[in-house]
Amino acid sequence: MDLYRRLLAYLVPYKGKFILASICMALVSATSGAAALIIQPILDDIFMRRDQAMLSLLPMGVVAIYLIRGAGRYWASMLMQVIGQQAVRDIRGALFRHLQTLSPGFYSSRQTGQLMSRVTNDVQVIQDSVSIVVYDIVRESLTVVALAGVLFYRDPALALIAVVALPPSGVLIGRLGRALRSVSKTAQERIAALNATLHETITGARVVQAFGMEEYEIRRFNEGNHAYFDATRRMIRINELSSPLLEFIAAVGIAVIIWYGGSQVIEGQTTVGAFFSFMTALFMLFVPISKLSRVYNKIQQALAAAVRIFELMDTQPLITGKPGAPELAPLRHAIEFREVRFEYEEGRPALDSVTFTVRKGQVAAFVGASGAGKTTLVNLIPRFYDVTGGAIAFDEVDIRDVTVRSLRAQIGIVTQETFLFHDTIRNNIAYGRQDAPLEEVERAARAAFAHDFIIETPHGYDSPIGERGVKLSGGQRQRLAIARAIMKDPAVLILDEATSALDTESELMVQRALENLMRGRTVFVIAHRLSTILHADLIVAMDRGAIAEMGTHDELLRRGGVYQKLFELQFKGALNHARRQEAQR
Repeated sequence: MDLYRRLLAYLVPYKGKFILASICMALVSATSGAAALIIQPILDDIFMRRDQAMLSLLPMGVVAIYLIRGAGRYWASMLMQVIGQQAVRDIRGALFRHLQTLSPGFYSSRQTGQLMSRVTNDVQVIQDSVSIVVYDIVRESLTVVALAGVLFYRDPALALIAVVALPPSGVLIGRLGRALRSVSKTAQERIAALNATLHETITGARVVQAFGMEEYEIRRFNEGNHAYFDATRRMIRINELSSPLLEFIAAVGIAVIIWYGGSQVIEGQTTVGAFFSFMTALFMLFVPISKLSRVYNKIQQALAAAVRIFELMDTQPLITGKPGAPELAPLRHAIEFREVRFEYEEGRPALDSVTFTVRKGQVAAFVGASGAGKTTLVNLIPRFYDVTGGAIAFDEVDIRDVTVRSLRAQIGIVTQETFLFHDTIRNNIAYGRQDAPLEEVERAARAAFAHDFIIETPHGYDSPIGERGVKLSGGQRQRLAIARAIMKDPAVLILDEATSALDTESELMVQRALENLMRGRTVFVIAHRLSTILHADLIVAMDRGAIAEMGTHDELLRRGGVYQKLFELQFKGALNHARRQEAQR
């Protein structure tokens, strides 16, 4: 119930509409009781006593009852469904907003399709629980009260007999509901897994086809599809079992009441009209009770989804600002790494005792073998992760003591894996500055050497580029990413192997664009090709999460350490390749 109350809290902002809907539902329930009560005068006064005056009044009463009932049902149902849609909109918005606060470390351990399923499928499952279900609970509960009142008004003894069937019905509903909740959770997990498979195969379609794995992926999807179907079939069985069982229990009670009540009519202790009025109310009573059992089942399904939704909402961001933290002032002097230590897993440091200083306007390059800790190091600067030990300081200020937003506002990032949105070229360049004039966007594109290819596209800067920029080449995507960074105009720039995946011609264009971007900024470069960092102010050679050596290019070559080996290995390979080409010519 605590979970369901948390769910219903999303209805609180719409309590005015809810009160109005409840009043309408009360009118609907009152008409149900009135419809049962009117049976007695119809039978006794009209058919038994042949009362002409009553015959003139009652038809108008029937019309009035169902006119009120129809209007009440329309407004109650309409208002509750609108409230439900508003609540679901708020839940989905809150969930998405929370996802934006979670760090890259959270996403690295989750499948995208699984997270998408929680925002779409799981939220959809709970939609009924905050609209139609609440509507049914209130309306059918009020109807039960109204009809129960008719029963006790007509014959308290018979009413008590009818009530005896309720406890076993409640036990049955409870057991079925708990079973349904478990199966519903399984079904939601399986549809989430199916979404994850679907997302992977669509985004990786080229790889699937290149390796001829279409049939394998079809089998994998079908296995997940059948697993979801099996869970859904069990849900249907449990859900549909409740009504027949409840009806059987009710039939036993009705049989006893017919025998006992019929005996009273024969003996003259009650009238035919009063007995049939009681029976009408009793038969009408089992309709809302049956609906309430289905409502309970829907609540159990909703709770299974709510567990998954609130589990995600309760996931605390790993990166948070201190309460009342000030904004970071613009960089004036230097960025320092002070004995920085970082662990992805406890006891296994990815970085250990990393200490160096990069002064404002300098270019610092990081080299080393794969897994040396280069990307981990630069990811600590914008606080995608927080250091495990030591500190990173901007002008003597620990970056954990300022707001995350103000820190990241000073940092621009261009990575090897460029991410572009399924939008226009203009909106991708101006991302983060959507109100920027076209002239400013063009200046950024020209500085990134992207303007020429942009104007050749069908709609220029308003051309859509497809998901992740699929309509562009690798070099074109990279230059748009550089233009985007230029638009941000950051004081600090992080380049994570920004040219390593490009061909020679594209690399030259991108390198020229990067030179424009780097001018006048403090730059951290992860270099794949050492030729791009020969003039860096500081080169840090890393090995197994620690600094092996650092200095300028000339200093490190003279030292004859890790950097010299990397340099010779890379340029020896390039030299041998050139010699082979010359020999072939």
